[in-house]
Amino acid sequence: MRVLQEREVERVGSSRPIPVDVRVVAATHHDLNALVAEGKFRQDLLYRLNVVPIQMPPLRERVSDIPLLVEYFMDRFGKRAGKKFRTIDKKSLEPLKAYGWPGNVRELQNVIERAVILSEDDTLDVDQTWLQDGTGPKSRAACYARRRPRKAGEGND
Repeated sequence: MRVLQEREVERVGSSRPIPVDVRVVAATHHDLNALVAEGKFRQDLLYRLNVVPIQMPPLRERVSDIPLLVEYFMDRFGKRAGKKFRTIDKKSLEPLKAYGWPGNVRELQNVIERAVILSEDDTLDVDQTWLQDGTGPKSRAACYARRRPRKAGEGND
């Protein structure tokens, strides 16, 4: 808390504060205001963290970003693996765009890293069975419905 508020730290056993110049970026998928209201998150910490809030929609709502992210990850992991990819297989890109991405960008990153490791030529190939533990592509609507929080009184159907 002191780092966030006063921009200083104090070593254990020391009597002198040490100034720090840091920027803190914090991310969550939880509604922190609701957690504060429930007493599960400290209100004073929320006020210190909530200086410039940025709302980022999930990947399933940013389908146009998927080809750009695929290219970025393909290049990044290709360099690391010593591979140069010319393109991604056209049959691979459409399922990636149709998938609901419950794991968001991290899940896409893992799928592309796997494809880079396992691809044997200069065309990146993504196996559809890799999406969501081999269960195949899910629609965005199905993904959203599965992750939608239950309302009071809803059963466990």
